[in-house]
Amino acid sequence: MSVMVIKSATARNLTTAAAARADLGLPDGSPADEQIGRWIAQASASVASFCRRTFGRETMRERFEIDWRRCREDGEGLLLSRAPVVQIVSVKVDGFVLAPSAYELAEQSAHPVSLFYLRHLLDGEARAWAGRAVTVEYEAGWLLPGEARGEPATTAPDLPADVERAVIQLVGAAASASGRDMMVKSEDVEGVGSFSYYVQGASAALPHPEAETTLAQYRRMAFA
Repeated sequence: MSVMVIKSATARNLTTAAAARADLGLPDGSPADEQIGRWIAQASASVASFCRRTFGRETMRERFEIDWRRCREDGEGLLLSRAPVVQIVSVKVDGFVLAPSAYELAEQSAHPVSLFYLRHLLDGEARAWAGRAVTVEYEAGWLLPGEARGEPATTAPDLPADVERAVIQLVGAAASASGRDMMVKSEDVEGVGSFSYYVQGASAALPHPEAETTLAQYRRMAFA
């Protein structure tokens, strides 16, 4: 099996400056929009890296080598690498383009991201894939915050709200750390009180523990 991106995502930020300001209680203009934008870009990149996935919509080309000895007669389908699948662009078997009536997209619910299978149809019934190789081009990913649905409107689902919340939490962590010595774990101010700061441990991948817990369920498995 091989996977290739043939059209990269045009948007990568997983929240907007307005949403971050509103949730974090940051006033307009402080910090500057440019700074908020940098934090959002950095947090979005960290989340994508941690989850090992691109959240924005991309068009993929995926090739499956067919082993007829392992094919079930009822054809359980080919598991596509990316999700959620927005649309199937084309399907080829040994270089020949199939009609849309010769296949269907099946979704298997799995929290938080469903699995998507491409099934071969013959006279409307699922059958095992024939041939040596199946090449599928498809669009997968979410509509990100601030993106327009376009014309014609995309059917992509909105980015899950808990993913955006986790990104905003990371932006808040960056805002909290801005302007203070990151080596200081706690401080005492006589007559005022004492303050302790969260310090990212060696086993933590992200600087906000709740965000990391939330995002763990969206993390794709890594195979050697």
